[in-house]
Amino acid sequence: MQVVALYRHPIKSLPAEPCDSIEIAEDGRVVGDRVLGFRFNDAGPPEDTSWKQKTWFASLQHSPDLANLSCGFEPTSRRLWIRLPDSDIPIEGSIDEPGDRLRIEQHFNDWYSSLADTPSALNRRQLPLRLLGNGTHGRFHDTAAGLTTLHSRESLSDLAKAADLSELSELRFRSNIAIQGAAPWQELTWVGGRIQIGQIQFRVRKTVTRCLATHVDPQTAQRDIDVMGTLTRIIGQDQPQFAISIEAKNPGTIHIGDEVSLI
Repeated sequence: MQVVALYRHPIKSLPAEPCDSIEIAEDGRVVGDRVLGFRFNDAGPPEDTSWKQKTWFASLQHSPDLANLSCGFEPTSRRLWIRLPDSDIPIEGSIDEPGDRLRIEQHFNDWYSSLADTPSALNRRQLPLRLLGNGTHGRFHDTAAGLTTLHSRESLSDLAKAADLSELSELRFRSNIAIQGAAPWQELTWVGGRIQIGQIQFRVRKTVTRCLATHVDPQTAQRDIDVMGTLTRIIGQDQPQFAISIEAKNPGTIHIGDEVSLI
């Protein structure tokens, strides 16, 4: 088995950044992953960056239009850019400059407030969305532990077949690591065990329960496939599970092509 793709997601629920390598920090988290996020105003003051559930953030599970954006964050220059739909000019600036952060927030809120059926449009959450995060610490994962996520291309292919599709984009699952060479769904049996990827050892903590975010096509921003129903009704899972969460036992770097083995 080997690594065939690597991803970071600098801004929670915004598009992935494909990588040739990812670094695992001393705290076990992927460097540059989920280091920024747009959180609803009623979640608390902006200086409170303690972990909160994804329902408090602009999230694909309730706002599919987020998939229409493109974005990037450069950790060295500390500059963030986001290109909104139908715009050739991105909004961008330094996350260390209060004026730049405020301008990015304002443009993002102007766009988000025009969307229908969002939590704010349905009066379940309050705007404005606040840009949170220092660009260094990954604080905005779906779980407080901030674990690395992994799936196999074989499981992805089997899910596509069950959904009567020729292929399915792995970007909708927002994993950090995609591997190849496993049997379909084999990775789900590794929970409680240990694996090694390159020079890094991981404990496999749990499977990942999926939500409505996986129903969104990352290319069209439309809910097109009942992924959760396919996993339960067709594949036969008790709960919709795809990918595993793994906890690093040592820091290091993972590269495309690294070997994956059970230990």
